[in-house]
Amino acid sequence: MTSLKTAVAVTALFSLGGLAQAFQAESQVAPTGRQRCGYDDKRFIVHQGIQGGQATDCNWQSTNPDITYAPTYIYSVPIVFHVIEHTNGDGALSPATIQDQIDVLNEDFRAIQGSPGAPGLDVMVQFHLATVDPDGQPTTGITRSVNDAWHMDEYTTPGYWEVLQWDPLQYLNVYTLNTVGYYGYYWGSPGSIEDGVYLWWPYVGDNSSSTAANDNYGRTATHEIGHYFGLHHTFEGGCAGGSCYSSGDLICDTNPHASATWGCPSSQSSCGSQVPIRNYMNYTDDNCMWEFTEEQARRMRCRIEWYRPALADIVSGCGIHTIYCDTAPNSVGAGALIGYAGSFGITANDLEIKVSGAPPGQFGLFYYGLVQAQQPFGDGYRCIAGQFYRLPVVLIDGAGVGAYAMDYTNPPALSGEITVGSTWNFQFWYRDPAAGGASFNLSDALTTTFCP
Repeated sequence: MTSLKTAVAVTALFSLGGLAQAFQAESQVAPTGRQRCGYDDKRFIVHQGIQGGQATDCNWQSTNPDITYAPTYIYSVPIVFHVIEHTNGDGALSPATIQDQIDVLNEDFRAIQGSPGAPGLDVMVQFHLATVDPDGQPTTGITRSVNDAWHMDEYTTPGYWEVLQWDPLQYLNVYTLNTVGYYGYYWGSPGSIEDGVYLWWPYVGDNSSSTAANDNYGRTATHEIGHYFGLHHTFEGGCAGGSCYSSGDLICDTNPHASATWGCPSSQSSCGSQVPIRNYMNYTDDNCMWEFTEEQARRMRCRIEWYRPALADIVSGCGIHTIYCDTAPNSVGAGALIGYAGSFGITANDLEIKVSGAPPGQFGLFYYGLVQAQQPFGDGYRCIAGQFYRLPVVLIDGAGVGAYAMDYTNPPALSGEITVGSTWNFQFWYRDPAAGGASFNLSDALTTTFCP
């Protein structure tokens, strides 16, 4: 069934006259029978609110790759995954799979050494699951819905994107469902009700294996988030010519080519030059892609600065935290969630580790270690393996909140000293006799690298 959303998009696209020709869709389909990307079909909302005086540096008509936008500091982007399942079970994704997708994004956008993205450019944009929801409450950064029409990407009133979306100016909304006809797409414009990335659920995470398709390594998300940050396909406009900063993909260091590249050729020529077969914004297999270019990086960072100024935190390269591992239901609700206040700076020494959603009046303690895990323990999961360090016992208050103020000058053991550049994992253990079972449980876990 073709959703009304698609029909409206195509109608609006062609009502824009010459824009339709410039934004022609690539019609070839992947071996799965789906188009690699639905961006060209969905791209009909082209009006955008200018957020600052230099927004014309990266609007829909042109790019100014000024050195001002070169990657010199890190943007950290919070993501919320909206997992939309069918009643038959299709669409179910585990927290581990979603975290795996976050890891692939960071490998690609940060060109992390030892990863498939290592040969590329460090764009200095990285991603983490949101830890605070729009109401200021702790969150896993994952929402879950079961709705057959939503899962099949059908038009409903209201649309699932209208119901589920978190403030698009402060969160990157990712919807996982059956994106009928596509691996994925970006739809909307910055701040619009549709603004978000939509992914075919089996193509979330790194599904590489000796028997897997070469296009299912998690880079559908990398490609669509490139669109979210204002990039076009490298084959945009074909060989039409004109100024490379105001035609085609609006980028000069990505050679133009007549059509998308499929598979993984060792080389390919088009429009009189070599095709950028390794570029994330082409259509080559996931195991063939490994780069954004310098000018693509500058355009994306320009878009963040002027069109999404409230989206990302600016960091120096440390202090990025990630929530991992599963919490488990307890006697008072869905489970305890770890969080923090203050910073991850050693000099500031102002970190307070916190937990919410724990049983009021019970005792617990935070502990930390170097090795991540997810092993059944008590009524929940132990998320830290190997040697660990206990912090003093805390009393959970009447609101279900517990907290402990860290003091880096007084570690529980010399081997547990937290220093600049070290990475540690934190979790909260607590008593819960009212739940029965083992009478104790644990929160999810937090990992971070500490700053000067």
